[in-house]
Amino acid sequence: MSRAAAPQNPEPDGPRPVSKFEFNLLRILRFVFGQLPADQGLQLVRAGIARPACLSKAAVELVQDTLAKGCILTLVREGGWRNDPFLRQNAPARGRIWQRIPLDERVLEFSSHLMEFLLWVTAEKVNDTKQVWNPPINELTPADEYFLWRFFDACRMDPEIVTALRNVDAFRQNPFCWLASPGEIVANEEFTVPDFQPLLSGLRVAMLECLQPHLASRWLRSERTKGQIGDWKRMRLQGRAEFTMLQSFLAVVEKANRTDLARFILKTNAAILNAEQTPEFWTGGLQGSGPPRLADRLDTQRAALAIPRQMVVLERWQERAQYVSFFDDDYPASQLWKQEWEEAGGDRVAARARQVVEMLEPLRTPPGSGATATAEGHPADEVRM
Repeated sequence: MSRAAAPQNPEPDGPRPVSKFEFNLLRILRFVFGQLPADQGLQLVRAGIARPACLSKAAVELVQDTLAKGCILTLVREGGWRNDPFLRQNAPARGRIWQRIPLDERVLEFSSHLMEFLLWVTAEKVNDTKQVWNPPINELTPADEYFLWRFFDACRMDPEIVTALRNVDAFRQNPFCWLASPGEIVANEEFTVPDFQPLLSGLRVAMLECLQPHLASRWLRSERTKGQIGDWKRMRLQGRAEFTMLQSFLAVVEKANRTDLARFILKTNAAILNAEQTPEFWTGGLQGSGPPRLADRLDTQRAALAIPRQMVVLERWQERAQYVSFFDDDYPASQLWKQEWEEAGGDRVAARARQVVEMLEPLRTPPGSGATATAEGHPADEVRM
């Protein structure tokens, strides 16, 4: 996905000597791209080593080569190779990423901030350092953001490193981090979701198209492990982060008429709700009776169902698509969404999502009853979805 010019004075093939620091830096890069065992990579991130005044020419060239090839390879593997249709100029376009999008729109460019990050993460003990790398996020390129998400994702199994990284704006406001793991990027309930609008243009949208299968796989794995969460506060925080992010993201793609970019949400729901589910699938691991207030317990349980609760939005898209005529500008886009909805069994999935959400409404007032049920002083409307 990037252009590469041949060097004017190519050096002969063979090993290039690098210092110990440079060797560690290159190994961290390989760890991010899955070419080094996680335990070895995390050990390098946690250890730190004295930083030199500068890097050698050979090391800089190796870093550039590893960054470009690593990012391209992961994007292709995560979905760029697929022949899935995506909207381009409001009409479906098929083909692999390099067939569907012109070269000028998929060129990877890395800023000097990313090189400074690599120097920082190699030199410092990331989980225990006062020397924080924190560049202006508006100066980061799309390729920077993608790599930083890959780094965060590679370090997810180390809570101390994750805690340190999510205090940095470049991670805390990274849209890719939010799309893949919102529950891990937030530290408390005082969080702000980033603006997802930039994801709908340029290189970022090409990346997002590539990541659709990967995101669906990640969300499916996350949903299947929710039933193992025993802590009520953790479930509440994760669910609220997921619901807020999904609502914000869906609002942006709906406004831009890029419903194809929400494919991973539809496919995740279709995979989870392929059978009759109950809320225990998500909440069965919660320990004890939970918070003392019924409203708080219900809120936590609703939060766990962040993904199924999005089906009401997707169902609204389907209903609207039914009324788009052949002569409307949105007709090709609506036909693509109707096709995806039918392939996923959208009507069945939406009905099951509605059923499982309603199971968490013990005080739900039957239609036409005229009752005004309350829970600990809260009106019935406040304990619904």
